[in-house]
Amino acid sequence: MEKLSAEQVRQVLGHVPDTIRKLAHERDFWKKEAEARIRRDEAEKVARAMHDKGIEQHVPFDVLVERMEKAAERGELKDIERAVDMVGPDMGSKIAHLTNDERVGDYGSDPITRYLVGGIG
Repeated sequence: MEKLSAEQVRQVLGHVPDTIRKLAHERDFWKKEAEARIRRDEAEKVARAMHDKGIEQHVPFDVLVERMEKAAERGELKDIERAVDMVGPDMGSKIAHLTNDERVGDYGSDPITRYLVGGIG
C-alpha cells in the first residue's frame, strides 16, 4: 500500500468543499422538485374527489388543480380534503329543477303538485 504525502492529501481534500456544495445544491433542487410533484398529486386527488362529488364542476379540472396547489402552499389542502370527504355523493349537484308546464287546468300530473297549486281539495 502506497503512503500519501501531506501535499497529496491536501490536494485531494481541496476538492471536497466544492464537491459537497455541488451535491447539496443538487439535493436541494431535487427535494424541491419532489415536493412540488407530491403537492401536485395531492391537489389532483382532491380536485378529482371534488368533481366526483359534484363540487365546483363548472370549474375546469386543470384550473381547480391549480387552486388546490395554491391552497396546499398556504397549508389549507388538508382542511379542504377533510371537507370534501364529509360531502356525500352528488351533494354538490342540483337537487331541484324548474319546469314550464303549459298544461292549463291540469296543474301537472302528480298529486302533490296539483294539491299545492290548488287542483285538489
